[in-house]
Amino acid sequence: MTGAAAVQQVLDPPVVSSPRFFVMCEGWTAGIGFSKLAGFTSEVEFQEFSYNSRIGNVHTKQFGRTKAPTIVLERGADRNGFAQLYGWHLLARSNNPLAKLPASFDICDKAGTPALACLLENAWCAKLELDAVQAGASAVLMMRVTIVCDAILQV
Repeated sequence: MTGAAAVQQVLDPPVVSSPRFFVMCEGWTAGIGFSKLAGFTSEVEFQEFSYNSRIGNVHTKQFGRTKAPTIVLERGADRNGFAQLYGWHLLARSNNPLAKLPASFDICDKAGTPALACLLENAWCAKLELDAVQAGASAVLMMRVTIVCDAILQV
């Protein structure tokens, strides 16, 4: 790769195609892969502020309360993945402080190479859902997990 091509790669990196998603928590022997990222939210509310000054009425928007970042992921249901996620969720349901774990969240390209990596501070499994499916249907049973954390740090 020439110097100009390397600079262009840094300034305008390729978009991630055919992504795969991976979560690994501290203390787990293996991480869990996901086929769909259904949501990634980090939000700061705003507060409107209005006051009178010598120059007239002033209306501004100020930073407000921060909301906990969330990631919503989906995968096909299997025994091991469900057991691992449900165990993590049960810790949170019982208010066990061990439910809050440092975790990594990777978005990988089609070759499995991490294209974007994040650290999730004090992550916990806030919600675990199984999609409705008809008995005997040929559809894949999907499970959805909502992970909430104190902060998402890009590495």
